[in-house]
Amino acid sequence: MSAGIILPGFAAETAPVSAVRAAPARSYALAPAPLADVLNRFAAESGVILVFDAALLQGVQSRGLQGKYDVPSGFQALLADATFEAVMSASGGYIVRARPVAAPARDERSAAEKRPAHTLSGITVEATTLPTVERMDREMLRNMPAINGDLTSQLKLNPNIQYSEASLASATGGEIAPAEISIHGAKAYQNEILVDGISIANDLDPGNKVTTTSVDQIPGGAQALAIDSSILCEVDVKDSNVSAEYGRFTGGVVSATVCSARKKFGGNVSVGYSSSSWSKLFIDPARQEEFEGSSNADLQPHFRKWTYKTTLEARPGDSWGVLMNVVRRKSEIPLKRFTTENATTTASREVTQTRQQDTVLLKADYSPADSRHKGEVTMVYAPSSNTYFMENYRDSNYTIDAGGLNLSGKWESRYDLARVTQQLSYSKNEQSRRSDADYYRAWRWSTDKNWGDPANGTNPTSGEGARGDIDQEIQTMQYKLRAAFEPFNLGQTRHRATVGAELRRQEANYERLKDHFYYLTLANLPTTGTASRCTLPNGTVDTQACSATRTPRLNLGQYFGRLMVYHAGKFDIESNAWAAYAEDEATWRNLTLRVGVRGDRDSLAGGTNFAPRLKLGWQVNDPLYLDVGANRYYGRNLFAYALQEKANTLLTTQTRSNNLVWGAATTSKPLNRLEDMKSPYDDELTAGLTYESDLLAGPLSVRFTHRDGKDQVVRLLRSGQADCNSNSCYIFSNDGGSVTRDITVSWSNARAFKIGDTANRLWVAFNKSDVKSNYATYAENYSSAMLRDDLIRYDGKVIRYSDQPAQNYNRPWTLRIGAMTTWPAHSLSISNILRMRGGYEQILRNGNFVYQGTTLENYEKTRLPQASAIDTVLNWNPRVYRNQRLDVKLTIENITNEKNKMTVSDTYATYERGRTFALEIGYGF
Repeated sequence: MSAGIILPGFAAETAPVSAVRAAPARSYALAPAPLADVLNRFAAESGVILVFDAALLQGVQSRGLQGKYDVPSGFQALLADATFEAVMSASGGYIVRARPVAAPARDERSAAEKRPAHTLSGITVEATTLPTVERMDREMLRNMPAINGDLTSQLKLNPNIQYSEASLASATGGEIAPAEISIHGAKAYQNEILVDGISIANDLDPGNKVTTTSVDQIPGGAQALAIDSSILCEVDVKDSNVSAEYGRFTGGVVSATVCSARKKFGGNVSVGYSSSSWSKLFIDPARQEEFEGSSNADLQPHFRKWTYKTTLEARPGDSWGVLMNVVRRKSEIPLKRFTTENATTTASREVTQTRQQDTVLLKADYSPADSRHKGEVTMVYAPSSNTYFMENYRDSNYTIDAGGLNLSGKWESRYDLARVTQQLSYSKNEQSRRSDADYYRAWRWSTDKNWGDPANGTNPTSGEGARGDIDQEIQTMQYKLRAAFEPFNLGQTRHRATVGAELRRQEANYERLKDHFYYLTLANLPTTGTASRCTLPNGTVDTQACSATRTPRLNLGQYFGRLMVYHAGKFDIESNAWAAYAEDEATWRNLTLRVGVRGDRDSLAGGTNFAPRLKLGWQVNDPLYLDVGANRYYGRNLFAYALQEKANTLLTTQTRSNNLVWGAATTSKPLNRLEDMKSPYDDELTAGLTYESDLLAGPLSVRFTHRDGKDQVVRLLRSGQADCNSNSCYIFSNDGGSVTRDITVSWSNARAFKIGDTANRLWVAFNKSDVKSNYATYAENYSSAMLRDDLIRYDGKVIRYSDQPAQNYNRPWTLRIGAMTTWPAHSLSISNILRMRGGYEQILRNGNFVYQGTTLENYEKTRLPQASAIDTVLNWNPRVYRNQRLDVKLTIENITNEKNKMTVSDTYATYERGRTFALEIGYGF
């Protein structure tokens, strides 16, 4: 009766599953159980309708299903040892029936009786279980809470990742930049982030967080491309015992895979929204008035965020498909231009700053079933454009442009000896600025310069102009070759060997597009003579840097006595790099030894670096696995070091007295200098265990990791440098260092478990961390006291500078619990993440302390309370018509509205955002 109702087309035609062309495969982890139960679970996870007579299967056991299968081959594997078969009707459903047995002919029977019995050879299937805290699949990425939707914001469950304290700040809720993360205490710019095998890490100037009004430096982020996670199908974080295949990091590797087309033809569109009115912004009462009337981007009382997404995909044939995805994420932040009220101002009182990120993806894959070759091409164009203005200045709007293009092609060939993968890629990324004005002047307020506020302080000003136009760009060509050999035996050991090589050429340039005039040193005009009227000796009037109108305070005219001209100019830096690696994983009985070495050479730093990678594993018994590892990881060499060395050489300076005649221009010497440098590296020792049994229903992992960071790059001021400006230079050196100790415990259920009509997944992760570092980033000044590792007084104890705890990414412990519940009958899923973080130790400078006759810098420890938050996502996607679905996604961060303190100073505290809502509505077909 059920078959007649559910599968009306069954009588028309049935086909054994072996005759059906395979649909895309997926991974299964079904434990041994009664065959009827296993079949039901397989049908539920594969999304097919299944009908069978329960009485027919009563008492029959199944060994379960472990591995990657499409639907037909999955049924074949499940029923291989049974006398049943699964057949598919024209309507697409499946029915299990007794396998018909044909009587053999007489001569066939007699021949069969004479043939000896044969045993089929064993088949090894490699498979993965459900996603863990280290590896996220498409469903997790779609359902985990991350309002800004960027790649790194999705990694909240990973216990070895810590986020910058500023990423959730209430004061800057309008920002949409990708979250910056630290892995095992490393700086955010020393992680390797890969999308389809190609790096999107920023090699220009990722650690530069200087004020956005700097004349010659432009702030940047750790990621060159702001990738929207909606285009991704898998994200894998490698944080310890990393294979020799990966380099250019001292933290970890975040490897993301872009989705390929799955439907014959389909797509979706969606719109998302969030705003300050949908958020609870916790602000210290001492700053509330300043916050509400804010005129700078560090305080954002109002914002609106919009997200627009479109996806089209098609598989015209079984062997190839094309997917296109377009995402625009935009934030609007209205702010006042001036800090105070001024009814007589001639400039705009309110300006809306914007943040905009675009992602355009095109991916084509080619994988014919009867060929040993397959390939794919991926194009990701992800520019971002953020607009700002200078507080209290007119004509001061400017735009920071970043991001760019990644284009790659990958070809994989399976030979009898090895699987060979080749990848060729090109990328072009920028970190640039465009300004409204090519000048900068800060006048004293007068009736002539009247756009400022005359009541603002004892010496009111009227500023105008911006910082000029600069282009910074980097182009990268890269070729990768990897050969994974088929397993082979040597004596009693079995080996899996992999070798590979990489070639990379990069060209970076810095260009100031036009002269920028920076006027300084205001002076008083004489009271008599032509100069009192701003008239030059040649009879012309200086209207750019002189005003004869008397200022109220001094009752005199004014002129600028110093002019710094940042001249138009361009310089280039090239880098050639290569890498090669070899790795062998040898197995003997219950022991596995992976031995690898990676060699790197980069012309930016010079020298060849060799990084050994060792891991020893012991399968103690069926559920328990132990491993230890010793590894070295070399970090990336950034172009910022060399680019900053040359930037100041475009500067000339002129001065003048009250005769208003400019003197001869003096060309500046370098302000920064690059000396011989070594590549930074981390040495890692790690030990861990994995326990996986039916009792725990999933793998339990415990790991200890110790990292020593050495030769880290810092920036220090050194005097007595005749070839530098003012006889002193900022020198980039390898005097930085860090020590990290991490203990992590994590558990993920190996398979979804049912409660009623729901399927449930669960993840738990705990981390205890201790990070010490003697510097913040390469862009901040490193004092001579730090260089000498002087004694300081910290928290009442006399210690060395290098023994201070790190001031960011250093929560002493974190607990993360994630749960995802799917209710197929109602097309509903609910996901939650609980994040608990230990009290944060903030370091505050508080005068000096005399110790044994020596004056030491005194630092105090301010312990902030622990923080907790629950983030929730409700995703409802009911079927509307045939394969068309409505998709409604509601994200709620910090649903319990916890008031989590971030930092504290003498005057105010800062907090994380409270309860925040975001809604996305889409339609799929």
